[in-house]
Amino acid sequence: MADTPRVMAKTLVRYAAEVLAAAGVMPANSKIAAECMIMAHLRGFDTHGLPCLPGYVECLKQGRINPKPNIMVEKTTSWSFRVNADNGLGHLAAHHAMDMALEAAHEFGVGMAAVRRSNHFGAASTYSLMALEHDCVGLVTSNASAVTAPFGAAQPILGTNPLSVAVPGGRRPPFVIDMATSEGARKKVRLALEKGTPLPPGWALDDQGNPTTDPEKALSGVMLPFGGMKGSAITILLDILSGVLSGANFGGDVLSVYTNQERESGNGNFFLSFKINAFMPVETFKSRMDDELGRIRSLQPAKGFAEVIYPGYKEHYIQKKRSKNGIPLDTNLLENLSQLGRSLGVEPPR
Repeated sequence: MADTPRVMAKTLVRYAAEVLAAAGVMPANSKIAAECMIMAHLRGFDTHGLPCLPGYVECLKQGRINPKPNIMVEKTTSWSFRVNADNGLGHLAAHHAMDMALEAAHEFGVGMAAVRRSNHFGAASTYSLMALEHDCVGLVTSNASAVTAPFGAAQPILGTNPLSVAVPGGRRPPFVIDMATSEGARKKVRLALEKGTPLPPGWALDDQGNPTTDPEKALSGVMLPFGGMKGSAITILLDILSGVLSGANFGGDVLSVYTNQERESGNGNFFLSFKINAFMPVETFKSRMDDELGRIRSLQPAKGFAEVIYPGYKEHYIQKKRSKNGIPLDTNLLENLSQLGRSLGVEPPR
């Protein structure tokens, strides 16, 4: 790990923004999308950032993603919005939607936005984290192309449907959930295939409906929801919020923007933010959160564990370290990014 090249976040933002601009995205939008992509790396979600960039560029060039979307907003109430992403980069609509939800929360205590006609938006916590500096709780959901089977089924109708919730702490790192609601993210299956490593048991079924730890067989089969029946229920709920409620595609009709040539992928998202001071003074809440999180941290670790942590704890310190020392990038990824940059006349990251 000591020999892994590291690149500063601002250098990667510059590179990604210039690549997207060279692919036809307006400079202001390319910067927003680039910042969202690099935030995924800062938090340790390395599969959801720059490895996606070549695919985005290909889709932008082929017109499968609209490089210059006209994002349309319908204000349904004083505190809720419907957003038509116009088949643009998912990061743009997601960032805009959460921004509007937070503006509404400042005025009314709560804000919500539902997005349709969108695309892959990277790491969901990129947007829930926006709520923390506003002393809000942020919730983000998305649906995705059908790769996950509901509990008891052998056919896919659900996506890996991410969920993120960010809750501010006081002195302690904030509580931040960011998870796929399948047992594992599809990108981690592809990464396992590249590395030649098996999947954990319980992640997937092959195309005959048999459990498998072979990533190649998993990619031709289906992912499984986390937590059996209970996880399946949550995955379906996220499809309802992100797809049914938003007016986006749902129930197996979302397509992968990378592989389909038929039509828009049709992703949907849902965003919620609310002010903590709607319930109690912010400092009181943060003090209580510190007590809650402190009690969890002080528990005796189970056998095989060095310490007890909570969602967002590890990512908080990864972000601090990578912000200071740079983001580690695999040499193969760096070479791919260099080739992509050269093909578009963009200086590779150094």
